[in-house]
Amino acid sequence: MRLGALFLSLLAVNSALPLAAQARQPMPWGTAPALAWRVGLGTGDEPLDPPPAARGGPFTIKISLDGTLRLLGPKGLRHLRLGLPGRPMRAWRDAGIPLNLADGVWHFLADTPLAAGFQALPWGAEDFRPALQGVMWILDDGERYLTMVHPATARVVYLPLPTGQDFSLRMTPAYLELVELPGEGGAPRRWSLPWLALLPQFARLAKPEEIAAPGTALQPFPKN
Repeated sequence: MRLGALFLSLLAVNSALPLAAQARQPMPWGTAPALAWRVGLGTGDEPLDPPPAARGGPFTIKISLDGTLRLLGPKGLRHLRLGLPGRPMRAWRDAGIPLNLADGVWHFLADTPLAAGFQALPWGAEDFRPALQGVMWILDDGERYLTMVHPATARVVYLPLPTGQDFSLRMTPAYLELVELPGEGGAPRRWSLPWLALLPQFARLAKPEEIAAPGTALQPFPKN
């Protein structure tokens, strides 16, 4: 009887190992590499030329107040469903156009600059912002990450943020800037990151997500 009990105990432990290993897997944003944010650099409060007006397109992003993001393609085909690190607080599109999160639905182009490949982006140009068309930026109240979504390729990356709170974004010709909204009587703190420092993230956003081909009655599980 003791040998039987020991065998059953070992079997139970082995069967529980995959679940424990799965529980230890990091969240998608947990593996995002740290970024070299620089304190106090950037353009300050000088006014920026307004970004071009956003255009709609065949891709639709829907965000619920609990932080669930859904990406729908043409004909309503679902390309992506994920949870944000926290509940959404602020969002922008393209080169810094603010979005009203109460709307919850936005439309994006398929023929974006990133869709042509990150090597085609104007890395040496004086103004990098036209290359940002078709990207959505989301700040939430969760774990200090800025979520970047590129609907045209169904790709998402996460940018770890510096220590601070209540951020806003400024997208300048040369930098991505974070501005910490000031408290009572305090001056806002600033951090900046040159666009070139995000080359690995843009490379990931430019690579299309592989979407499984739909099955048919004769081949319900296609190989390609």
